[in-house]
Parts: sequence; structure tokens; C-alpha cells
Amino acid sequence: MRNKVKDKEMQQAKHARHINILGIMRRNFTLIELLVVIAIIAILASMLLPALNRARTTAQQSACTNNMKQITTAATMYSTENNDNMVFAVYGTRWSPVWSWRNLLGPYIGLPELLNAGADGSEETNPKIYECPGTPRERYNELGWTQVGKTRGGYGINTSTDGDEASGFKSIIAGYFTKVTGKTSRFRYPTETFHFSDGYWELSRARLNGVNNEASDGSYKMPNPHGENRVIGWLDGHVSSWRGYMPTFDWSSQRAQRFYLGY
Repeated sequence: MRNKVKDKEMQQAKHARHINILGIMRRNFTLIELLVVIAIIAILASMLLPALNRARTTAQQSACTNNMKQITTAATMYSTENNDNMVFAVYGTRWSPVWSWRNLLGPYIGLPELLNAGADGSEETNPKIYECPGTPRERYNELGWTQVGKTRGGYGINTSTDGDEASGFKSIIAGYFTKVTGKTSRFRYPTETFHFSDGYWELSRARLNGVNNEASDGSYKMPNPHGENRVIGWLDGHVSSWRGYMPTFDWSSQRAQRFYLGY
């Protein structure tokens, strides 16, 4: 008899604990508890978001580096097949019809149809390889990046010279409505002279001689697309990350002369 009473008491106690646990689980959170949970979530988010942004920037820069390597390789192939002449920045009639370096490199990046893209009546195109992942095409108008040769993109070519066609050039990188262009073998410092960079389609020492985030005449802007970095394709074909804005040209700076003119 005593055992039965004891068993019954134990079952009642167990049942009471079960009810108590369910009650705790079902009860509503207080306002303070909700605020604590929200605060914890906010702290975790603030810790994770910068890491996610850095990861996204790194991924975009990696994709940009891949694009740039294809562009510099195409430029090297163009030069090899054209008697050491470097690809023209732009040629044709100012400004229609015109063809730019993007058109000329088309056959070397698997897009031979770009050779005809600059003709009158052709439609504007946006080849994916010419789009910098850090600068979506939706920003081109905001930055003042216009089309050339009926193409748009997020990479530009070095059009720097130290003279003109009448007086002659000691250094010319890419012909700009000229009959001549640079020759790869003439540059003493190809590993230190930039050929391409993410930015406006044509990049000259003269127009970048001012506020480095903007052309000296204010016609276009040049923000760093990968955090504080941009990607540079050099005359010898190698590609690397460049921290900060492109250097302001100064005749007294050997570094700037090599960067823009190759001497």
C-alpha cells in the first residue's frame, strides 16, 4: 500500500515538473529580454558585415585581375602580329566612325565582331570582359565614362606622350588619332610603365595631372574600385594591384615618368 502511494506521489511530482517546464517555454519574452536579444544580433551583425564586405571586395578584385590579364595578353598578341606596334588607343574620324583599343583587341579575346562595332549605324555593346566588377555599368554616366567605338567598359589605356605628331615623340604609348603608335621594344622599363588600368577608356598623364580622383578638366572621375586599390596591367604584360590613386605626373619625378612614359 505504501509503495502504491509513493509511486503515485512520484508520478504527480513528475507531472508537475513537466507542466512547469511547458509553462516556462510558453511564457512571453519581456521587453527587456527582447531588447537584449536585438542588441546581441546587432553586435554580431556589426562584426560580420565588415568581413563580408572585405570578402566581396577581394572577390571583385580577383575577377578584375583575371579580366586585366586577358586584356594585357591580348595586347601582347596584337603587338606580336603587328610588327611590334602597340594597340592604338583610338583611330578613325573624330568622332564618327571611330574604333578604339577595345575594338582592335576583339579578335584576341574571342570577340572578332568588335572590329565592326565602331562603324556608323552599329549598336552600342558592353563586352563583359571590359567591365570592372568593382564599377557596375550603372555608374558609368555618374562617373562621366562615355562610350568609344560603340563600346563601353570599366578599363582604360595609357595615352600619354611627351610630344605630338608634328614635333615628334620620344615616347608614345598608344596612338590617339595618329598615324603612329608605340613600339613595345623601345621601352626601357616595361615592368614599371602602366598600359591599362580600371577607369575611363583613355588615361593620360596630362588629364590625371590634378586631383587624382578626377580628371584635371573635370570630365570624368577615377575612384578606386576595390576599396583603396585598383588593378594595373603593365607594358610587359604582368598585372598587379595598385594601392591608392594613380600618381600625379611631375617631370621632376622619375617614378612618375616611368609610370606614364616608360623612361
